Amino acid sequence: MNLKLEDKMINFQKTLIKDRMRQNKLKKNGLLAILSMALVVGLTTSCGEKRGATANKTGAQTEKRVGVVKRGNFQERISATGNLEALVEVEVKSQVEGEIVTLAVDEGDYVQADDILLKLDPRRIIEERRQAEANVDAAKASVTQAELNTELKRAQLSTRLSKAEADYKIAESNLDAVKAESSSRLTAAETDIQTTKNALEQDNLSLEQARLALSQAKLTLIDNETALKSAQVNQDNALSERDRNKDLFEKKYVAKRTLEEAENRLANAESQYNSAKQRVAAQKESIESQKKAVKAKQSIIETRKTTLKYQELNLEKLKEMRSAQEKRSQLQLEIAKRQMEEVTLTIDQEQVVADQSKIIAEAQHLRNESSLESVKERLEWTTIRAPISGTITLMELEVGEIVTSGRSAFSQSPPLMTISDLSQMVVKTYINEVDMEQLQVDQVVEITSDTYKGKIYQGRVMEISPIGVERENIISFEVMIEVIDSPPELKPGMSTDIDIITYEEKNVLLIPIEAVQSETSITAVAQIGSGNNQLKTDQAIQLKSLSGKSFNGKISSVQSGQLLINMDAGQRGLRPGPQTFAVLSNGRQVADGISTAVSIKRDKYVMVDGDSPTRTSVKIGLQNEVDAIVLSGLQNGARVLLKNRTAGGPGSWGAR
Repeated sequence: MNLKLEDKMINFQKTLIKDRMRQNKLKKNGLLAILSMALVVGLTTSCGEKRGATANKTGAQTEKRVGVVKRGNFQERISATGNLEALVEVEVKSQVEGEIVTLAVDEGDYVQADDILLKLDPRRIIEERRQAEANVDAAKASVTQAELNTELKRAQLSTRLSKAEADYKIAESNLDAVKAESSSRLTAAETDIQTTKNALEQDNLSLEQARLALSQAKLTLIDNETALKSAQVNQDNALSERDRNKDLFEKKYVAKRTLEEAENRLANAESQYNSAKQRVAAQKESIESQKKAVKAKQSIIETRKTTLKYQELNLEKLKEMRSAQEKRSQLQLEIAKRQMEEVTLTIDQEQVVADQSKIIAEAQHLRNESSLESVKERLEWTTIRAPISGTITLMELEVGEIVTSGRSAFSQSPPLMTISDLSQMVVKTYINEVDMEQLQVDQVVEITSDTYKGKIYQGRVMEISPIGVERENIISFEVMIEVIDSPPELKPGMSTDIDIITYEEKNVLLIPIEAVQSETSITAVAQIGSGNNQLKTDQAIQLKSLSGKSFNGKISSVQSGQLLINMDAGQRGLRPGPQTFAVLSNGRQVADGISTAVSIKRDKYVMVDGDSPTRTSVKIGLQNEVDAIVLSGLQNGARVLLKNRTAGGPGSWGAR
């Protein structure tokens, strides 16, 4: 029974952590915090009552908090808030101005595409149509009049003949100009192709150089990995030697000095192994950089090839255009010559003049007919129809209201109404730039709404904006979440909480994150030399760096000119690896320029529950706000102590 209650407490703690991630959305955080604290106290009291009279005897002492290592599904999530809206929304505007005489729909109505939404007063446009029809009739009369003007156009024959001769000369000049221009453009295109080919050769050379650099980096990595293996062997040998001497020392077969020398050799071997390991990691990073350089150069070459292909295609097009232009100019020249000959030979001047007049009249007739068609189209626009099927989500109109046209580029008129397709709902939210590395399209999303508490809707990441925007001094990216199947109860404008599942691992061993503790130990081996007798075991000293920063520590041993120093782990700024320090005792410098090897060890551990809690080292993998994955050190079902939040401060354990 106690275990079940403790599980309930752990689950409730997970809920509290998730609620904290939503605090930027909630407006009543104070009330929620009070209710949450009251519920935690209630659960703790319930646990205490079921544990019996022993807890009553402890007075104000706090019950120990215990978590259980168990298998489950591990998830990493990005939590955010957003509002529902339709994926497709169309603003309906009028293409003509006028007074509303019929309003066929109300806000909230569902309409099919092409349904009538409203009608405008058509009387003014009907009058414009009558005027346009009269203009068409007048244009027809003008065509007839042109046919009667044949006699008046006879005198224009000589002018037309001169014009035909001039047109012939212009066409002849145009042909020469086209030939010269096309030849120049072809030369320029051929030059561009040669330039691109030269650049491509240079790019190929650059790629080969990058590949050679990558090969060299891989060879260096092999050397570094060989050195790492050698350092590992040396470390293993030093460890075996230390263990052997330790056993002999305990049996009093060897002196303590022999054991200390073996321990020093082990420390040196560990330092060399760590240095070799760092070199391997650095070389791998260098190889990745070289690979990226090779890919970049390959991309440049592909782009250059595409450019060359386009230029060669363009050259072929220019050749085709040259041929076509020359043919067209030649044809124009022949036409001009033929027209000149026809005018010269024409004896029917009246017919020619009549034809020209008729063409002009017919053109005017066409313009008037076009105007009539435009008026008829505007008349059709007085009946406004639904552009899509959907629900009218915004409409503030009344019969008798005057609307303006939305077709003008200078029009600022608001939409008459908005039609939304509620069968495709989305949530738009903004994600902090620090979380963008985890975000991908098609990731699963869980959506909840305050309107329908306890109900979870499924969604997916539909679209991620490529451009960040600043919101409340934070760079965020707009993300569109598709609501799967879009349930009808969800409406535009509803506020929602979303959880984007960025990573999931099933059936792994999990431990409450509150049970995991970290411990850091820092040791330094200083080459002090054999001539310094001022430093003793258990003496407090300071190591002062070249930059003037001091670090506190205590000497654990002095042997063969070496100081083994246990440093204060709470200090910041101390880096692992070989460094140079001055040694101070009681604020007075006793040695300077001392070569020192610093090593830092970080350990994760938990306290296993029992009559006497046992410290156990564990290896932890990924972790979220609630749980961490156990890689080694604990078994399924293990009970571990959680840190006590009340008694003994934030660092104490919850033991009675």
